[in-house]
Amino acid sequence: MKPLPLFALCLVLSGCQCGMDVPVPVTLRIRNETSQAIFVDATDDTLGLRVQRRVRGQWYAFVEAPPCECLACDSICGGCTCSVPPRPSRVRKLLPRTSIERSWEGFVQVDQTAPCRSGSGEIQGCLETEVPSVDETFRLEFCYAVSVPFAGPTDGSTPVPGTLPEDAQECVRQEFTPADGVVEVRPLPPPPCTEGSECTSSGTLCLGGFCTATCPAHAFPSLGGAWQVRVLEPEEQGVSGFFDVRVGTDGRRRFTGAGTLTSVRYAQETLTLQLARPASPAGEHKASLSLALPAEAVLPLQAGEGLTVHVVDASTSMLPEKRALTLRDTAGNLLLAADPGQLGAVLSAEETAPFSVVLLPASVGCEDTPCGKRVFRRTEFRWGASAWALEPGEGKDLAGAKATWYALNLANSEYRSDACPLKSVMPYVLVQRRGE
Repeated sequence: MKPLPLFALCLVLSGCQCGMDVPVPVTLRIRNETSQAIFVDATDDTLGLRVQRRVRGQWYAFVEAPPCECLACDSICGGCTCSVPPRPSRVRKLLPRTSIERSWEGFVQVDQTAPCRSGSGEIQGCLETEVPSVDETFRLEFCYAVSVPFAGPTDGSTPVPGTLPEDAQECVRQEFTPADGVVEVRPLPPPPCTEGSECTSSGTLCLGGFCTATCPAHAFPSLGGAWQVRVLEPEEQGVSGFFDVRVGTDGRRRFTGAGTLTSVRYAQETLTLQLARPASPAGEHKASLSLALPAEAVLPLQAGEGLTVHVVDASTSMLPEKRALTLRDTAGNLLLAADPGQLGAVLSAEETAPFSVVLLPASVGCEDTPCGKRVFRRTEFRWGASAWALEPGEGKDLAGAKATWYALNLANSEYRSDACPLKSVMPYVLVQRRGE
């Protein structure tokens, strides 16, 4: 028969607290069984896990090991000096369905008074090592946060610079005895929600019915290349005056002009239009217009048809390509509306009639980026009593009595910080399905 370990034998024979000379190590484990990631303090090696001892009915954390050997009572009087350099604050991300652990070696450091005084004659405090009984009840306290502002993207493999926010921490506690050998603490499950205003913790969103700061994997496309809305500034040729140019109270220039399409050229995702109309008393007003759209939103056009072009130029030095466009036929029917949606929609509901385009506030996803947390939302296309809510990257045919339009939500996202100037985008395209 295999002999019982010393601490187990003591429990069997006495059934009471037993003092020991040899400490009993205990594994301290964090098991994250929730659907969201959490952040733990990684400034030192404790992982935010603090062992506490009950003293006169109150729980107190204690030093597990002296940070400097000179603080031990049996060393402090030997002329030893202690210098502990400060450590920069760091955090570590613990992903869902994962765990992490460390060991408490079983020592308790008790505050005592040293038998000697300092060089200035002051009484010195020191730490004396004590080995508790294996059946003494301790408590493990674990504090964490679901988000850490400015921590930056991390996959959780290593600590990163950051500090747990003081006003947005959750704490859980679990009692144990050294005889248990292992003690686990588990983060609280995220609270349920139906809208974002119910999620009050910093960095949390209402996703999938729960308040969470964790961004699940998504398939929303990235803007750029062939997946963007890009409208160049219109150019006039021949006799000037093709466009009526007005500056609104919002400071945006609006170019409006009507003419006959003399040339149309498709080069990959770029559409270039040449238009003309007679000038008085002679010559022609001419204009050239180029725009880039995803291949899904191509508008079939033919030379000889009449078009009305309307360009809204809201460009700035910071956003030099913030321009949107609409094309209509001679009867005023909407053929195309293309809006880069930088810092909000450029086109108004009057300019996109009979449609209106609005941002829906509910979050459908997120991602952690160097600019902070990026939140994805739906864009809704409304026509009379009908409405279609599309996620980023989603397109849908909108059927009317006389025509069908294709609506495409390229992206709809916003950063929750001001770290980057282009804080929000909601580019979209509405194009009439001609010939279908």
